[in-house]
Amino acid sequence: LHPAEATGLLLSAAVAAVVVGATTVGVVLAMVRASEGLADLDLSAARFGARHASELSTGVLRRLTELGDTPVVVALGLVVALVEYRRMANRAIIGFLVLVLGGQVAITNLIKELVERARPDLGQLAGAAGHSFPSGHSAAAAAALAAFALVMGRGRPLPAKAVLAGMATGGAVAVAASRVLLGVHWVTDVVAGLALGWGWFALCSIAFGGRFLHFGSPVEVAQHEVEAEAHATG
Repeated sequence: LHPAEATGLLLSAAVAAVVVGATTVGVVLAMVRASEGLADLDLSAARFGARHASELSTGVLRRLTELGDTPVVVALGLVVALVEYRRMANRAIIGFLVLVLGGQVAITNLIKELVERARPDLGQLAGAAGHSFPSGHSAAAAAALAAFALVMGRGRPLPAKAVLAGMATGGAVAVAASRVLLGVHWVTDVVAGLALGWGWFALCSIAFGGRFLHFGSPVEVAQHEVEAEAHATG
């Protein structure tokens, strides 16, 4: 594909991801309110986690869930920003990561305060405070790991980008699962958290032009395309 066409295709996919993410959060919340759909899995999943918990599994899950802790996410973000800035020398990397990481925290906390859903009470195996919906750890892992994969994949071959994307997706899902199995979130909480995190990442990617990591790139690409078409037909 021509670079402009490839960029347009990727940005279109990002727009679709934003729409799907926002829609998913809304649909899941409706299911929670109506106690149907995915909400039917909430209690059974919580009971499964409490019933099958062991000292070993709990220890592993606690370490895994730390990938969604705000201090850990911020620390990883600083490391990625430093390493990738030295590699690519693009200041937009810092702005992009700040927007992704800071924005998802603000949006998640806002929704939590609006929904005010209580956490499971079947024996929590990890510390947790505040409201339950959506899962902040799941949203943080989804948004942050996706952002790290995008930044670290710039200028690398396609197989490397695919590996990074797979690791980011798998890591986010693993964090989400750990929140349920540790008894601190319902299934619907983590599904909404993942959708929110990936949707916000996609929106930030649109603003920064995806692989270009330059704020306003989508507008510039569109302008160049219009100018090129006008020149060709003129």
